[in-house]
Amino acid sequence: MAAWSGLALMGGFSVIAGLVLLALLFTADSVVSAGINAPPSSVAPDQSIAQAVVQYPPPPRGFEPLSASEAELANYGIPPRPDPRSAPVAFRHWKKMVRVPRSTNANLQETRIYNEPIRQATRAGRLRNGSVSLTSLNWSGYAVAAASGTFTLNNSFVISEWVAPVAQQALGVCDGSWDYSSQWTGFDGLSSGDVLQAGTEADAYCSGPNQARFHSAWIEWYPYPAVRVSVPIVRRGDLMAVEVWYTATPPFGHAYLANLTVGQAAAYAFNPPPGISFQGDSAEWIVERPSIGNNLANLANYVADQFNAANAYNTVSYFLPGASPTNTTTYAITMACPPWTPGSACSSATVISTPFLYGPWTLWFYDSGPAL
Repeated sequence: MAAWSGLALMGGFSVIAGLVLLALLFTADSVVSAGINAPPSSVAPDQSIAQAVVQYPPPPRGFEPLSASEAELANYGIPPRPDPRSAPVAFRHWKKMVRVPRSTNANLQETRIYNEPIRQATRAGRLRNGSVSLTSLNWSGYAVAAASGTFTLNNSFVISEWVAPVAQQALGVCDGSWDYSSQWTGFDGLSSGDVLQAGTEADAYCSGPNQARFHSAWIEWYPYPAVRVSVPIVRRGDLMAVEVWYTATPPFGHAYLANLTVGQAAAYAFNPPPGISFQGDSAEWIVERPSIGNNLANLANYVADQFNAANAYNTVSYFLPGASPTNTTTYAITMACPPWTPGSACSSATVISTPFLYGPWTLWFYDSGPAL
């Protein structure tokens, strides 16, 4: 297992400063469901992809996931159960997540938002923890790369918890447009053209005295666009848990999303776009500025965000941002720009989002430059 460092490995704010900012900014939001007050330009005119998503029924009263068989778990869309002896930390987080009350009959909304494979990844050296440092135009976070097919074993999964961040435009900016941010965990996209993923979005609008924020959960198998789901609800400051897993029989993609703060969860299944094969060669924990249509959005000022319990499993080995098998490569990815609107606000290679590794499971993200 690779060594890790609890020190901040890349430039930015300290954890203490981030906690202060979060305390100041995480005031209560109204409940927002997919399709309600969504940025108008983000909604797709066609909803056929959303209509193909499967919503798993909640398990019956008295169902006990800790003792259920694998077939019973799969029948109700419950994520694969980690081994409590070999992976006690992963099992503890799984147990907390799957005991959240389940809801069904969510509203689904197909979008024009694309959480894409990494764009223009440029190697920038190696960090003290052994990770390879990359810069990218759309990703910030950590990714573990492995051989093709590593995560195509049945019930391979990737999981994380994070706090739904604040959404606002950069301080002092009110330009009449929407800024976007995505928080997600998933597979592929580091060296392949597909991405199996699920997460949350935190978007912001400002025009004169009018301001708006939008939060939602979503699922996606790129190159399909993201599909918003109204269950679980998402509010800034809520603790979210998201697990994505792959099965060797259709439907191949699965996502379990839980709001641990309000106690609401849902499970979904979906297939890849036609002609797309799941490569299963990387696992990621990412804060992204997505594309709206064909154009990268300006990154919303999310200020700071924490990811915890970040891990992946392929039924053989566990993979963590700070501790993965020796036959893998871990990448620490910093987001930079341009492009940006206006272009004068973001010169070449200006950093706008940075991840920090504070333990094998834990990441902190901070935005900077014109995003802040």
